[in-house]
Amino acid sequence: MNPKIIYPIPERLGSFYKTLRNIARILFIAAALICFLVNFLVKGKAWSLIVGWTLFSLWRLIFSLKLVEFSIYSHANKVTFYIVILLILIDHFLSPGWAQTVIPIVLFADLLVMFVIFFAMYDRKDRHLISIVLLGLFNLISIPYSIHSWPIDNWIAFSFQIASMALFIVMLLANRKQLLYEIKARFSTDTK
Repeated sequence: MNPKIIYPIPERLGSFYKTLRNIARILFIAAALICFLVNFLVKGKAWSLIVGWTLFSLWRLIFSLKLVEFSIYSHANKVTFYIVILLILIDHFLSPGWAQTVIPIVLFADLLVMFVIFFAMYDRKDRHLISIVLLGLFNLISIPYSIHSWPIDNWIAFSFQIASMALFIVMLLANRKQLLYEIKARFSTDTK
């Protein structure tokens, strides 16, 4: 049996990048610890959680990239996830009441950008439909956060949620054959 190598052999990191990454790790951890300590000593609102999450997000997006799994779609999903969690933290700990309107706008903007990129690269086979499906599911999960009661009092959030779902359904319907093929290939247990 000759196994087929699917992933490229990762290149060794240069000493400059390793040194830069180690210095950045020390600075990020020190900054987070100092913020938590100052916030604990001064009391007040938990702004240090927001700083800690921002530092963690920057670390994951800049210094801890997985280049094998990197695509514009997966990276957009990660950026959107980190931004939405940051908005929820700011809404909960610093300034409540506005994130329920902003989060649907951010999710719709990300879905729209992915929609444009997806159809601009329509002739390519590696369009990463699963990343788009994950973003659509993320939109579905955010609906209860944005819309609390009926009749709906936040029409802006509701409108962007409906627009996101319509765009997501159009993408699914336009690519249903490719999506079914990708799901079947991803979850296949056939070893032949």
